[in-house]
Amino acid sequence: MTDLQFSIERPIFLLLLAIIPALWWVSWNGLAMGNRWRWLLANGLRSVLCILVVLTLAEVELVRTNDRLTVIYLVDRSLSIPPERLENVIDYVRSTANTFRQQVPDDRVGVISFGGDAAIEIPPWSGDLFLRSKIETSIDPQQTNLEAALKLAQAAFPADAAKRVVIVTDGKETLGNAMSAARSLSQAGIGIDVVPITSQTRTEINVEKITTPAKMREKTPFPVQVVLNNRPGVHWAPQSASKPVVGKLRVVRRGNGRDQVVIEQQIELEPGTRVFSFQDNLPDGGFYTYEAEFTPELKGVDGFTQNNRASSFTHIESPGQVLLIVDSSRPDEFDGFAEMLRRNDLKVTIQPSDQLFTKLTDLQPYDLVILGNVARSSGNTSEITAFSDAQMQMLADNTRSLGAGLIMLGGPDSYGAGGWTNTPIEEAMPLDFQIKDAKVVPVGALMLVMDKSGSMDGEKIHWCKAAARESLRALGPHDYIGVTTFDSTTSRTVPLQTAKNRQFVTQMISRLSSGGGTNMFPAMEDGFRQLQANEAAVKHMIVLTDGQTPAADFGNLTRQIEKSGITVSTVAVGQDADVRLLNQIAAIGRGKFYQVTSPKAIPRIFMQETRRVARPLVFEKPGGIIPQVVAHHEILKGIPSAVPPFSGYVMTTPKDSPLVDVLLTSPEPTGQTNALLAAWQYGIGRSVCWTSDVGQRWTTNWTGWEGNEKLLMQMIRWCMRTTGPSENYLIASEVKGQKVKLILNALDDQGNFVNFATPQLSGVGPRSDLVSEAFVQVAPGRYEAEFDAQHAGPHFLAVSPGPGQTPLRIGVNVQNTQEFREQSDNLPLLQRFAELTPPGGRPGEVFNLDMTQEQLAKMDTNPFRHDLPKASSQRPIWYLVLVTVAGLFVLDIANRRVLWSFAWVGTLWARIRHHPLSETPVVESLHRLKAQKEKLNRDWQVTFDDAVIEAHTPESPAKSHETLPPSGKEQGLEVNEERSYLDRLLDAKRQTRRIDEKE
Repeated sequence: MTDLQFSIERPIFLLLLAIIPALWWVSWNGLAMGNRWRWLLANGLRSVLCILVVLTLAEVELVRTNDRLTVIYLVDRSLSIPPERLENVIDYVRSTANTFRQQVPDDRVGVISFGGDAAIEIPPWSGDLFLRSKIETSIDPQQTNLEAALKLAQAAFPADAAKRVVIVTDGKETLGNAMSAARSLSQAGIGIDVVPITSQTRTEINVEKITTPAKMREKTPFPVQVVLNNRPGVHWAPQSASKPVVGKLRVVRRGNGRDQVVIEQQIELEPGTRVFSFQDNLPDGGFYTYEAEFTPELKGVDGFTQNNRASSFTHIESPGQVLLIVDSSRPDEFDGFAEMLRRNDLKVTIQPSDQLFTKLTDLQPYDLVILGNVARSSGNTSEITAFSDAQMQMLADNTRSLGAGLIMLGGPDSYGAGGWTNTPIEEAMPLDFQIKDAKVVPVGALMLVMDKSGSMDGEKIHWCKAAARESLRALGPHDYIGVTTFDSTTSRTVPLQTAKNRQFVTQMISRLSSGGGTNMFPAMEDGFRQLQANEAAVKHMIVLTDGQTPAADFGNLTRQIEKSGITVSTVAVGQDADVRLLNQIAAIGRGKFYQVTSPKAIPRIFMQETRRVARPLVFEKPGGIIPQVVAHHEILKGIPSAVPPFSGYVMTTPKDSPLVDVLLTSPEPTGQTNALLAAWQYGIGRSVCWTSDVGQRWTTNWTGWEGNEKLLMQMIRWCMRTTGPSENYLIASEVKGQKVKLILNALDDQGNFVNFATPQLSGVGPRSDLVSEAFVQVAPGRYEAEFDAQHAGPHFLAVSPGPGQTPLRIGVNVQNTQEFREQSDNLPLLQRFAELTPPGGRPGEVFNLDMTQEQLAKMDTNPFRHDLPKASSQRPIWYLVLVTVAGLFVLDIANRRVLWSFAWVGTLWARIRHHPLSETPVVESLHRLKAQKEKLNRDWQVTFDDAVIEAHTPESPAKSHETLPPSGKEQGLEVNEERSYLDRLLDAKRQTRRIDEKE
């Protein structure tokens, strides 16, 4: 049932209605009444107009009220709800909605699922609820955020119905503040019912935590404690609850790339809390993770196994550890350099490029990472390895956020020549790996000739596009790139052009699609013509296909390409490619042939081949170049002023930043600043670029120079993570759900509190999530910082107590087991939800989830009861009133200007009733009209004759007017004392004629 009412938004304007009586008073006293009905109609219309204008100003609204009700179920899908209980929940929601929803008021029902976030499963609608046992929406099941679900429900409700939410949950919220959101809903008139998901009757065992010291020194024993909790099911018999649970406790230590089982033993876990302790010590420094896990002997004894694991971090201090990454094809290239580091009491770990680190944890033992003439991608035609984007980001984050040093040593495979352009490594370095001035160095040109036939569909074309984008990424802004694709026909997907327009080239590559046959020869020929017309110093072509191509003179074409100074490499994808032909093309074109079975290897091949185009970045002068010292720096302290010559380096460009210090430069080639040694501060860490090598090819004569070792060691020690005494600072961490709090206690050397300091927190999460927060002082010498962990997993943090002070490192592990820490449901919280009373309504109800169909049918109350205030919806109608005002205004003007006559009504009525009209009244009326007309004509003629006589009389008009007696005809007329409108008109005409005759 729907009721219609009107409401006024701005009632103050109703005071303007007082003008209506004034209008009537003015009309009564100031105007002749004339026709009474005409007067009443005119004033009535004007009154209505005034009323409507006032209602428009007051913003009149149409209010509709109805009995419709909308109920939204909020279903908890976090991991704390067992799968079998979730099935019960879905059955309950479906049964209650389809049983109690009333169709006559058109009630609606909807479903929202929630965990760490919330999503609409079924929007509110007026049909039966067909809810499947497997809910479709994707949410984070690791947490429970009831607040997000309540806010989403409030936004999802339609405005034209009463509103109620039914919360089906165990009440274990780990995120947000549900009580605050529930109060907001209640104040908005939304009712709240709850359906508690009660606890199961099984025993619940969890590993509460494992505790280790946050920081220890090498070879120093320290305690490790594991806290376990055995809580029997609340509905179990007392004799069953007292039995211990037998299982295995296992503690694993992870660090320095190794996993080691520290303890593994069978235990009997009595009901209650129990602590297991043991001692451990570590000979090598680094970050170590201790993970404890309890596994019950009997399956099904434990309610949740997800909370049977806990972990902790320990940082073993060991200054002076260096990670040296070298090319896997030349693993002994830096053996002499590593030996020099060891002579200076540094611990060196050599890591080949095919055995790279995989986690940020693997980098934590090292205070410095050195990239020794290693390319981004390396290897031979049979196996190519490459740094992934994630690994490069780890190296950059390790320096910026955790304070480790990063050094890149030069060589033919480093910097831009090694494919490091436009990578996080370049971002972390003080030099750009490109030449900004194209006049300084010749540029290169790369042509990609790729198969896009129908056989390249799916994964193949996807990885080909990814490979083309990686090639573009490795090129400098003045290099050239072109992409020619072929199927049955040839297409210039990207005409040969400079790589500076990266967005356009990327878009064109992304539009590639497969289809058609395979005809490679025209595409190779087109790519050759484009390269031949280009003036780049180095030109290279990569040809990729997965099928057979029609026979053509490929040998002659490839020889023409080779004679033009262009190299050609080929890639065969899969087993169906013409391997013999592609191998022959690569051999004649002085390139390489690659055959891959997995398309995922294509990007690494393209990165490897793109380095050919970057070779002009290497500058060599066999006669030697004398470096120039251009700045004073700690690295150059005590170095002899006479620096020996070197014969080559990789050209770069210093970054335009005041933090960059260029210490040594090369005078050749001229035209720009050619950095040989540059350093800068990157975040809380440092990075250094040495663009020549360390005695392998270009600085062979430096090995005998007295300042060589001193220069390299000072460069390394300046860049390494700073170490210093940290006894005056104590760091502690607290983890609650996704919130991490760090507490810093600071003292000076005399034991006094350090106040008004500005500590800073930085760090990296498990998915390269950057952490950056400022500490806030909360007490004398006590500072706190808090952040929300975006993802579960290890978080490596560094605390900088102040400018110039050594950062303090700590590790925090955010786990996904918060859902399972509490075994019992939070029934008191749910009851408080139901006690909230919306304005004009009644408190909510607490329903039982475990009811049969018979019990549901006998329920006295249900979620679709109509005990909330009727819903009302308001619709502004002032614009409709304004349109009515315009129409009535026209009618009012017509009433004042048009003489209304309703005589035709009688005639029409008589004709409708077929009554003959009386002739006599009509004849009499005609006679009267005729007599009146004759009388007016006579009066006009007399008046006209008098005017003619006066015009011919010589006497003055004034005198003649005085002496002429009135005519007989005029005396015979009945003239009223008051002159009529016609007389006044005639006088005006006479006066006008007299004036004309005088002129």
